[in-house]
Amino acid sequence: MLYFLPISTLVLTVVAFFVLARGRFVPFGRWQKVLRVVVALPLFVSGVGHFVRMEMFASIVPPIFPQREFLVILTGIFELAGAIGLLLPRSTRMASTCLGVLMIAVFAANIYVANRAVDGLHMPSVPVRTVLQAFYIVLLLASGWGIPGRHDS
Repeated sequence: MLYFLPISTLVLTVVAFFVLARGRFVPFGRWQKVLRVVVALPLFVSGVGHFVRMEMFASIVPPIFPQREFLVILTGIFELAGAIGLLLPRSTRMASTCLGVLMIAVFAANIYVANRAVDGLHMPSVPVRTVLQAFYIVLLLASGWGIPGRHDS
């Protein structure tokens, strides 16, 4: 139950984003490009961190998952590829969608370390982290797709 509710909330966040849009997204020009950079930066930093501080990242992977180091490398590659993909016009939508899914997939680690200190930093509670993650997912999706809504005709 500890994992089901927050992860379900994140899945519903992604579904709601696309359902609300009904296939129509309103781009928001220069600010959308700025948002892409803003959401790509932490992904890039974290992606590099997966390789530089592999042991620390492996420590936050729940023990139920085998081959923690491999998962850290894999998610680091995905974060770096996604950050780059956000900045390339041809791949922005796909990257933002894949990153939204990745943020759900890695959320088990955030739940596992909730209310604990990791590398000297206190991690927020599950409800706080769920809200923050849902907000970040919406920003990721908006950076790639635009704002759900109707085009002015």
